[in-house]
Amino acid sequence: TWGYGAMTNSYNDIHKSKAIFIIGGNPAEAHPVSLQHVLKAKEENNAPLIVCDPRFTRTAAHADEYVRFRPGSDVALVWGILYHIFENGWEDKEFIRTRVWGMDEIRKEVANWTPDEVERVTGVPGEQLQRVARTLANHRPGTVIWCMGGTQHTNGNNNTRAYCILQLALGNMGTAGGGTNIFRGHDNVQGATDLGVLADTLPGYYGLSDGSWAHWARVWGEDLEWIQSRFASWTDGAGEEQKMINLTGIPVSRWIDGVLEARENLEQPDNTKAMVLWGHAPNSQTRQKEMKTAMEKLDLLVVVDPYPTVSAVLHDRTDNTYLLPACTQFETSGSVTA
Repeated sequence: TWGYGAMTNSYNDIHKSKAIFIIGGNPAEAHPVSLQHVLKAKEENNAPLIVCDPRFTRTAAHADEYVRFRPGSDVALVWGILYHIFENGWEDKEFIRTRVWGMDEIRKEVANWTPDEVERVTGVPGEQLQRVARTLANHRPGTVIWCMGGTQHTNGNNNTRAYCILQLALGNMGTAGGGTNIFRGHDNVQGATDLGVLADTLPGYYGLSDGSWAHWARVWGEDLEWIQSRFASWTDGAGEEQKMINLTGIPVSRWIDGVLEARENLEQPDNTKAMVLWGHAPNSQTRQKEMKTAMEKLDLLVVVDPYPTVSAVLHDRTDNTYLLPACTQFETSGSVTA
């Protein structure tokens, strides 16, 4: 599938959807404006709304079909839907032939997920998933919407890939009213990732290749050689030169390892020495004991928040630690990505 944390379509494009599949999200409470776009399509297009959630939420109250499944079994649930799609020949064969690579491997895996096996894992009866599959097949294009309920898992990558594969099988990509549309976290998470506040890409999801840096150097009006000079390079154990300008950094979920892991196991010349926690409370992550140790081992720790959070009090540091005040959304100006 594709690796961008951004909507393939837009809120307004949902108005053209003939079916809406929501999983891992409760936009009625978390993204109330977005739900109005969903309800508009539901009313004007008579688009069936399918909501998959372990809890019966306010979003589920609007659903034509509510699917209750066990937490963390998203992939098995999607494979259960795909089982019926492939079994009945409801997939978009021409789209798969011309636009998709590797679907045969998916078919082999999905064949193992019989209705009985899916019910054993997810708790969802096979006849309900067959009904869901038929609904999605008969109402195209359909959109798949998910939120952080699908991503904030140890197997979150697997979840999102499965959601995307479902859309590929149905031929719902690259079309108005289709797509995979993610309602991201608050505090302008989408805008932050669009602008490249990530460990693995430049703005606009350009990656970190030499060509990408050359492009953004032109956009920024900066000298490419000067930008390159700001990054370290070193010779690894195999005698090959490594340039940090082209290497993905350590994501927020693994920054602890950048501090505590043995130097030779890291793709960087030294361990992480400084950390800036901006709008991030570490109690939202696991490995609290290691996190406290990592915080105390840093040379510099900066915490930026409207008010003190766990980031400011978890550690026992006494120096080189700064707590900076941040404005709330009601005190700032600028743009927000929807």
